[in-house]
Amino acid sequence: MVCFITPSAFATGPAGRGMRDYLRRTCDEGWIINLSPEGQRSDVATRVFPHVAQPLSICVFVRRADHDSERPARIHYRALQGRRADKFAQLREVRLDDGGWRDAHARGVRPFTPATLSGWDDYPALDEVFPWGSPGNKTNRSWVTSPSDAVLKRRWARLIGETDLEVKAQLFKETDSRSLDSRPVGLPGFAHPDRCMIDESHSGPRLLRVGLRSFDRQWLIADHRVIDRPRAELWESLQPGQVFLNQQSSHEISSGPALVATALLPDTHHFNGRGGRVHPVLHPDGSANVPTGLLRYLVGALGLGELTVHDLAAYAVAVAGHSGFTEHFAEELLTPGVRLPLTRDPVLWSEAVRVGREFLWAATYGDAGTPPAGQESGQESVAFPAGDPRQVRYETSIGSTVPDTLGYDAETGTLRVGPGTFTGVPPEVWNYEVGGMNVIKKWFGYRKASPTSRKTSPLDDIHVTSWPREWTEELIDLLSVLRRLVDLAPVQQALTTKIVGSPVVTVTDLMSAGVLPPQPGATRARRRVVLDFGEPDAS
Repeated sequence: MVCFITPSAFATGPAGRGMRDYLRRTCDEGWIINLSPEGQRSDVATRVFPHVAQPLSICVFVRRADHDSERPARIHYRALQGRRADKFAQLREVRLDDGGWRDAHARGVRPFTPATLSGWDDYPALDEVFPWGSPGNKTNRSWVTSPSDAVLKRRWARLIGETDLEVKAQLFKETDSRSLDSRPVGLPGFAHPDRCMIDESHSGPRLLRVGLRSFDRQWLIADHRVIDRPRAELWESLQPGQVFLNQQSSHEISSGPALVATALLPDTHHFNGRGGRVHPVLHPDGSANVPTGLLRYLVGALGLGELTVHDLAAYAVAVAGHSGFTEHFAEELLTPGVRLPLTRDPVLWSEAVRVGREFLWAATYGDAGTPPAGQESGQESVAFPAGDPRQVRYETSIGSTVPDTLGYDAETGTLRVGPGTFTGVPPEVWNYEVGGMNVIKKWFGYRKASPTSRKTSPLDDIHVTSWPREWTEELIDLLSVLRRLVDLAPVQQALTTKIVGSPVVTVTDLMSAGVLPPQPGATRARRRVVLDFGEPDAS
C-alpha cells in the first residue's frame, strides 16, 4: 500500500494525466479523498494547509500479489466539505470500506472524480468541437491594463520619462520573458518598434480594447515588449466575425454559466480570474475552427440546408451559457471541461441557435450575434431604450469624486455606487456570477478609489483622479447586458432540459463518421500569410 498527498489527482496537465494513467495500470485499487473541493485559491479557512492554495487530495493505492496488468485499477472517490476543523473531523471517521465512497472515472487519463450516469461522457467535449484553443493573452504585469485609456498613457509617460535605470526596471516589472533590453517578436498586425524599452522615447502607446474578465472591457497597451505571453496566433485571429468562447478548463465550477463569450482579445484569466481556455470560432486565416466534416455531418443529422460555425457557437452558448447547465451537470463539472449535448432535433437546434445569437449579441455588447426583435442592429449601446420597463435608470449622480463603496437594496432594486444610484436592477443581476466571481463587484473593484486589482509595479498606483462619465455609461451597459442574460436564462434552461432528453449526436457517432478525433494539426491555429513591414518608427 502507498499513501500520498498530491494536487495531480485532478490536474488537467500532462503530469497529472501521466500519473493517473500509471497508477491505473500498475495498481489494483485506489481511494481518493478530495481535501479541496472548493478549488484553486479557496478561502484560507477551508484549506487543510493554510498556505497551500492548490487543490490537494489524499491518495491511497494498493497492488496485490495477483495483480492483473490488463485490468485497470478501480478508483473510489469522496470529498471533504467545510472549514479546516470540519475536514479533519471528517477525515478521522473515514474508513476504506465505509459507504461514503463513489466510483471514479475508469479512463486512464481522466481526473479522479466521480463517474456519472447522465450520459455526459457521450457528449463531445468543447475542445473537440472547437479544437484550436489558447490560454489567452498573458501580460504578467498589471500596469499594462486599465479601464481608462488615459491612465495607460500616464503610466507609459511615467515609465518612459524615468532616467534612473534601477527605478525604471522596478516600474517596468522585469521577468524572465521581458526586460527593458529585450527585443521580442512583434505582434501580428501591430507596429513593432525595433528598439527595446530602455531606448523608447515615444510618448504615445498603442492601445487595444480587450476582455479582461467576463463582461469587463478594459484597455491594454498593445506592445509586444510589455506583454510576456501575448499568444501571437490570438492577435492574428482578430477579425470581423471573430468570437472567443471561454470555459474554465482547469478548475471545477459550481455557479453561473459554464461558457462565456467575447469578441475582444481575451485575457488569460478572462473567465473568472482563475485561468481558463479560449476557443476562437475562426482561425487566423478566417476558416472555421471545427474538425473536418463536423458541420457537414450536423447538416445531414439535422436535415438542414446549411449550418455555419457561428450557428454552432450560438448553439453552444445557448446550451452551456447559463447557470441551469452548471447546476444540472454539477457532478460532471467536478471534472473540468464543458461537454456539449448536440441534439438531432432540427426544431430544438434552430431555437437554440436563435437564442444563442441573442445571447452573443448581449455578451459581446453588440459586436456579434443577432439583436432581439425590436432592437436596432448596429445600435451603439445594448442599454434598453427609454420607456422599456427593463431600462436601468441613473437616478442620482456619482459626481466627480471616485467612489470606494458599492451597495445594493434588493427591495427597491437600487444599486449604489458611492453617492450615485441606479434603479431597475433586479437581484438576479446584482448576484450574477461566473464561476464564483460576482461580475458587478469585480467590475467596480477595478474602478473604485482604491482598486482591489493585483499590483505588480508602482505604476499600478496611477489611477483616475475623477470618475469618468464614460464609466457611468459603461456600467449602464453592463447592467443591461446582465439583465438581458438573466431574462434569457429560463429559456436556455428549458431548451437544455429538452435537448438533454432528446436524441443526441454522440462521440461514438462522430468517431464512426471520421469526424473525431480531429485531424492532425487541428489543435493548432491555421495562420494566414502576412507581409508585415511594421509602421514607420516614431521617435
